[in-house]
Amino acid sequence: MDNGFVWKGIHSSDKNLKIVSLPAISTPEVRENKIIVPGRDGYLTNTDNNYEGELKSVEYDYFDNEFDNIKSWLSGNSKVIFSNEPDRYYKARVINKITLEQVLKKFHGGIVQFDCQPFGYLNEGNNIITIDKATSIYNIGNYKSEPYIRVYGTGDITLRINDNPIDLKGVEEYIELDTELMECFKGTQSFNNKMVGEFPYFIPVENKITWNGNISKIEIKGRWRSL
Repeated sequence: MDNGFVWKGIHSSDKNLKIVSLPAISTPEVRENKIIVPGRDGYLTNTDNNYEGELKSVEYDYFDNEFDNIKSWLSGNSKVIFSNEPDRYYKARVINKITLEQVLKKFHGGIVQFDCQPFGYLNEGNNIITIDKATSIYNIGNYKSEPYIRVYGTGDITLRINDNPIDLKGVEEYIELDTELMECFKGTQSFNNKMVGEFPYFIPVENKITWNGNISKIEIKGRWRSL
């Protein structure tokens, strides 16, 4: 991948941006609160073991006159890929007002700030894994993932992921589970009333998948992610 970043599916070089600096590779901070106890030195901490988002800034030079086009592009919400981490993308939004400072008569400089969610989503996590028998799949990220699962089968089915049961009632052709959305559905129709159990996560490394009932195959997007 050429030096730069991809935003809304467009590489920065296609917009005539020359990158001066990319965000440093870092890990997000654990969300925690400091609690001051009167009469006690220091402080206590309280955490929910979740992570803060992270602001990632890119400095660039611009060698064109289509500034309105740049402002329109560097806005809103999308996925961003940085060339120093080409194997993953971040869910982000642009939070700063895009301005250009004239450096020389021939070009300008600017900074864009991406407000990123804490996880880097590995590109490989969007590949579909198809299984038709009990097996194990491997989370190549370093944090639990929130998968999408489509189960093809009929009737009452019990799906087990790492021995955690999910009962699916009255399946016809297929049924879909999306842990990220916390939804059970088929197409545009909600089937939350056909599911009993917790939405599954895939832990890092090995995850065992078994089932009871009439299943012909299962399609999985692991959505592997790393801190």
